Amino acid sequence: MNVIFLDVDGVLDTYKYRSHDDVESKIKILSDICHTYNAKVVLSAACKCAVDELTMEIDSNAEWVLYLFSLFKKYNIEVIGRTPEVKRYDEQYRNSYLSMWKEDEIRLYLMRHPEIDHYCIIDDDDLAAMHRKSDLDKVRHHLVKTNDYNFDNPEDEGLQEYHKEEVGKILQKENDIKKLLLRYKNK
Repeated sequence: MNVIFLDVDGVLDTYKYRSHDDVESKIKILSDICHTYNAKVVLSAACKCAVDELTMEIDSNAEWVLYLFSLFKKYNIEVIGRTPEVKRYDEQYRNSYLSMWKEDEIRLYLMRHPEIDHYCIIDDDDLAAMHRKSDLDKVRHHLVKTNDYNFDNPEDEGLQEYHKEEVGKILQKENDIKKLLLRYKNK
């Protein structure tokens, strides 16, 4: 199975393009990608919190997420899940619980779903400047990075036609987590 881990802000919804028509144009591109590469979607965006992890039911108060899912349905994009939200204890950051790095949530999802043969992450995030480390370092070789804020060329924000080919190349790579699990299982 081919899976796309999808972020929303900076991919479908960008700084310049926040109208419903603009978001729908990005979803049309996503639909082309999903149908071309026989891929299903797993939400890895912050808005995933409005979606129940087990039932995939959407909080009725989450109008934006309801709207996105209506477009997914309109364009026959199959959303099969969302990454888990897992907290980690961080004593350096005010002794509090913080969300895990997005990469760890993706890797946890992959460990729970060994039926995923190939995956791609479509995301605009690169937190390296803020944390001296990106939250996608461990899975960077499966990342198609979009531009969220491109003040010089706002037409290049979010998911673009040229990303289709990048996604296709990445979906040819094997799920390295699955290989690790198989190696461990066979010991």
